[in-house]
Order: sequence, then C-alpha cells, then structure tokens
Amino acid sequence: MVICILIFYFEARIAAARKAAGEAKDAYEEAMQQRSLSQREVNDLLQRKSTWSDADVSRFTVLVRQDHLFEQQEARAKEEVTRVEDEVEREFSELMRAILGRYHEEQVWSDKIRSVSTYGQLAVLGVNVFVFVLAIVLVEPWKRKRLAQTFERKVEELERVNGEIVKSSIGALEGRLDVQEHMLERLVTAVETKAEVGRAEGVVSGEPPEQAKEEARPVVDRLVAVAQNWDMAAVMASGAVIVGALGWLARGWFDS
Repeated sequence: MVICILIFYFEARIAAARKAAGEAKDAYEEAMQQRSLSQREVNDLLQRKSTWSDADVSRFTVLVRQDHLFEQQEARAKEEVTRVEDEVEREFSELMRAILGRYHEEQVWSDKIRSVSTYGQLAVLGVNVFVFVLAIVLVEPWKRKRLAQTFERKVEELERVNGEIVKSSIGALEGRLDVQEHMLERLVTAVETKAEVGRAEGVVSGEPPEQAKEEARPVVDRLVAVAQNWDMAAVMASGAVIVGALGWLARGWFDS
C-alpha cells in the first residue's frame, strides 16, 4: 500500500518536473531568440558603423547592454533546463525504484502465497492419508465386525425358523403316523377278525386254516403298502415344505 502511494507521488512529481522542463525550454528558446535578434541588430549597426549618428551610438550602447542581459538570461535558462532535466531523470529513477520495490514486494507475496499453497496441499494430503489409514484401521474392522454380527444374527434366525418348520413338520408327521398306526391297528384287527371268521367257516366247511391265511395275507400286504406310501408322501411333503421355507429365507437374505 505504501509503495503504491509512493508510485503515485513520484508520478505526480515527474509530471510537474516535465512541465517545469517544458517551461524552462520555452524560456531558453525565447532567450536565444531575443539574443539572436539583438545580435542581428548589432551586426547591422556594425556594418554601417561609418555612418553612425548619435541615435545609432545610443542604440548600439543599448543593444550591447541588452545582449549582455540576454546572454545572462540564456545562460540561466540553459542551466534551468539542465537542472529540470536532471530532476526529471532523478524523479524517473525514483519512480523506477518504487516500481521495482513494488515488483519485489509482489514477488515476495507471490512466493509466500505459493509456499502457503504448497503447505496447504501437503496438509490436505496428510489429512486424506490420516483419514484413509483411520478408515482402514478402525472403520473397516468395525464394518466387518458389524457385517459378521448381522450375518450371524441372520443365520441364527434362519436356524430358528428352520427348527420351527422342522419341528412342526415332524409333529405333523408324527400325528399322521399315529393316525395311520391306529388305522393299521384297526385294519389289522378287522383282517384278523375276518381271518378268524374265515377259519371258523373253513372249519365248518372243511377248508384248511393255511388257505384262509393265504387269502388274508394279500389284504394285509396291500394295507402295509398303502401305509408306507402315505409315510413316503408325508416325508416328501415335509421335505418340500422345508425346502420352500429355506428358499424363501435365502431370497429374503440376499434381497436385504
């Protein structure tokens, strides 16, 4: 800020010095012109010196005095022009020195700003590296731990649901097996009763008991086969229910 004020000050002084130099040059040229006119008139008088009158003598005396004065004025004007030109040069040198000082100051500030910018970039880089290392050291293990806990919780929930499904399927299967067992017992009892009746009728009609047993055995085998088919169907249905539940849970897990 101070250098800018100095530059404006020196520019104003240079303008004033140049104006003074112009005025001094004008005065010097005017003094030279007056002396030249005076010398020309003196030369004219000298050329007709033999015909001088009293007025010419008086005029010559006046012209010699004026020439001496004009010579002094010309010398002073020349000195003033020289002095003013030196002052202009000096002010211009001061202006150039101020401009160089301002340039140097701007260069210093530019270097400072560049240094601050470099340090700022290094600081930002350091912060980024610190955040990256912090994320690797703390955040990533925490995320992995949380993911593992979530996965374990999902697995436990899946196991619990599967256990409930299996228990319900086993309970339903046991209920069906109990019903089928009662049905088989009733059927076997009915077949045995029929066999006893057949044996009694065979005894009455004279047929051997082995033939009655042979006639009753296909009925018993058919009943056992039907019961086995019912057991197989129940097992397959339970397996299908379990597989469907597992698929539903797996789809819910992957969608989440």
